[in-house]
Order: sequence, then structure tokens, then C-alpha cells
Amino acid sequence: MNLQIKSLSQNSSIIIKDSIKGKITENAQDQTVIANLLSYLEDTLPNNIDLAAVEKLIDLQAFTEARNYLKAALLCCDEQSLKGKIHFLIARCCHGLELLQEAIDNLNQALYYQPNNIEYWNLQADCYLEMGDWQQAVTVLNKSVRSSPRNAELIYRLGSIFLFYGEYAEALNCFSGCCQLKPFNAEYWEMKAEMLLKLLQISEAVTCFKKAIKYGGQYHLYSRLAYCYAILGKLRKAKKILLKVLNKNPDDYDALNNLAGIYHKLGNNEQAYKLLKKALTLNANDPLLYNNLGMVCHKLHRTRKAIEYYKEALKIDPSDTIVLYNLASCLVEKGLWEEAKIYLEKLLAIESQNSDAWILLGNIYEHLSRPNKAIDCFNHSLGLA
Repeated sequence: MNLQIKSLSQNSSIIIKDSIKGKITENAQDQTVIANLLSYLEDTLPNNIDLAAVEKLIDLQAFTEARNYLKAALLCCDEQSLKGKIHFLIARCCHGLELLQEAIDNLNQALYYQPNNIEYWNLQADCYLEMGDWQQAVTVLNKSVRSSPRNAELIYRLGSIFLFYGEYAEALNCFSGCCQLKPFNAEYWEMKAEMLLKLLQISEAVTCFKKAIKYGGQYHLYSRLAYCYAILGKLRKAKKILLKVLNKNPDDYDALNNLAGIYHKLGNNEQAYKLLKKALTLNANDPLLYNNLGMVCHKLHRTRKAIEYYKEALKIDPSDTIVLYNLASCLVEKGLWEEAKIYLEKLLAIESQNSDAWILLGNIYEHLSRPNKAIDCFNHSLGLA
């Protein structure tokens, strides 16, 4: 075992050294190319503005040098379309230098000379996103979509922004548009299905997941389809699909968890526990998995083991109110009143309107012979405090 580790370490060292050497060589070559381009560009103005050479400089990340040349070129340029291109390239330089507002200003100039240029709109959207102004990025991309309404990739990008910021209905509109434009693209159908799932339109999501699978989508889509069937209460159908997935890939994490959930609902908690334990070998950093293990152990009357799993979940996410409540409930069952009280107080500090937590805390105070505190808790649970 030690020899294997040592051998791997030596190979790794060689790879790292070769990688560094390669980067140094590549960097030296780039610097030579940059120097040659700058030497050539010195003699091009004012008669021959060579934007192709400048683009090579930008691609090599010589942003300052390229920007200086472009600003000089702008002073001796009369052609409007060329001015638009120059402003765009200046914007690229500014973007590379993280001068985002200057990049946006130059893009506005570029769009003045060359309206409705998708490449210009896209870079401006990038700038707004990096500035944290996603609404303005959406406004810009909407303009781009209006100028090119059949560009599915552009609409997909707009949908991805809506998705990232939790605007699921807007994202659904975008991904639906992508599906209409390119009806055989599996990725578009998958994203539409995921948005329908977010919006609890489960039957429609099933239809879209099926189309994504039909048009060549990846195998994980079967797990998502099974998840939808499980939500719809079609547990046998979901189980059949997940067994098929695990037969092909026994280490499919989502399939293991979802099938465990189905066995739990079907009352087969021993089988659910085996699947969750297998999932734990694949990912030991998922608080939801620990919570599910705790729930299954509790159903199997292994309360102390359930407590251990809940505490592991809280190590990862101390503010998970569901885990806090489940843990407190198990502690109460074991007669650990004071410890249960601590976790319920943590829960209520996060979620003060949780009536179940107030009732359980009231029961604890009642058991501890503190009737006034118990009454306060019960009043809180009813919204009377």
C-alpha cells in the first residue's frame, strides 16, 4: 500500500513539473507573438487599421496594449461600421481588465453604430451580470432576442439567468420557446421539465422528461422521471424505473435515494435503510441523506441511531429546522428533555411561527413541571402570544 502511494506521488510530481514547464514555454511563446504583433501594429495607423491583429492581442490577453491601439485607431476612423467594431473591441479589453462600466459605455457606442448586434448585446449582458445587475442583463438580452427571435441558444441563455435567480415561470417560457424552435433537442426538453417540476406541474413534467429521453437525453433522466411518478403516487411505476437505472449503474446516487424513499412509503424500511447506507458510501456530506437515514431508523425503532444521524446532519447544516425538530422528537422519546429543549429553542430562533415546535416544547415544560412556561408555548402554537 505504501509503495503504491509513493509511486503515485512520484508520477504526480513528474506531471506537475511537466505541466509547469509547458506553461512557461507556452507563456514565452505568447510573449513573443505579442511583441511581434505590437511591432507590426506600430506602423499601421492612420492608414491601415488592422483589427484582426488586435483581436489576436485580445485573445492573448494583452488587453492594455490592445486598448491603447484601439483608442488611437478611433481617432483616425471615419467609417461607422468600423467605429462600431472598434468600440466593441475596446469593450472586450475593458471587460478583460474588469473595467465593467467603461465596457458597457463602449458597447452602447458600438450599438449606436451597429444596432441589433447579438455579440454586442451578449457581452453587455455579461458585464451587467458581473456587476450583479441581473435585471439589466435580462433587459439587454430581451432586446437581443427581439432582434433575433429564432436564436434558440440566446433564448436558452435568458432562461438560464431566470432559473439562477429563481424566476421559474419566466425560465419556463424561455425553455418552452427553445423546444418549439428545436423540438429534437434533449437538453431543452430536460430544462423545460425541470421548470415544470419547480412549478409543481408534475404531469406536464413527465411528458417533457419522456421527450428528453426519446431525443437522446442522458441516463439520469430516468431517475427524474421516476421522481415525478413518485410524487404523483405512482410508486410501482417509479420503483420499476429506478430498479432499471440501478441495474445499469448501481452507484447512481439519486436513484438510490429516490428508491429508498419509495420503499419507505411502501413500508419496507429495512430495504430503504440498505439503499441509504449505500448512498452514504457515495456522499457523506448530504444533510438530507442523514435526515432520511434518521427517519428510517426511527421507523425501525432504532431511536439512538436516528439521533446519531440527525446530529451528523446538523454538523453540515446547523440551521435545518426539519432536522432540529426530528432530533428533538427522538430525544423526547428517550426522555432527554433538557437536550431536546435546547434543539427546539434553536429551531424557534430560526422559525418562530413553527406551531409543532411550540407544542413539543410545551409538552417538555409540562413534563418538567413548569406549567406557566408550558402554557406560554401552547399559546404561541395557537398564535395567541
